[in-house]
Amino acid sequence: MKHYMHRSSWLLALLVVVVGELSAQATLQSPRTPSRVPVTVALVEQLPYPDAPFIILRQSAGSDYILLPADADAALLTDAVNALLLARQRGGDRATADAVLRAQVPERVRGARPLPWVARVLADLRSAPRRSLPRVGQAPAVQIWLPRQNRPQPAPPSRQG
Repeated sequence: MKHYMHRSSWLLALLVVVVGELSAQATLQSPRTPSRVPVTVALVEQLPYPDAPFIILRQSAGSDYILLPADADAALLTDAVNALLLARQRGGDRATADAVLRAQVPERVRGARPLPWVARVLADLRSAPRRSLPRVGQAPAVQIWLPRQNRPQPAPPSRQG
């Protein structure tokens, strides 16, 4: 009986090692999708479209930019972040074509309670080095990371012939 229990302990240990090894290989082989997507936030002296409270630039190269006026506050940055998240929900986390979003903030996000971290981002932004930005030139800018918004695309309808 003692020999039998010793043998089953070895089999159990071997099984744990093999399963652990297979799990580790699967983790290494499957790339993880990042849970956050970057956006560059910049303070500009003059917005390219003065009638807009902020501008969102989406580039097919994979970059998003939020352009804010120099006097932006936490409420305005919150509105801009919420507008970008809404655009990403509708069009995907990565733009498929270059776009300039200058629409007014949708009613359902306008005046939202400021996000708890935007005051820190604005403080960092006010002391950030100037960077080259599309359509703007040089401006202080920082990169922030926002949660993914894309949803799995439905499968295309199958054709039956």
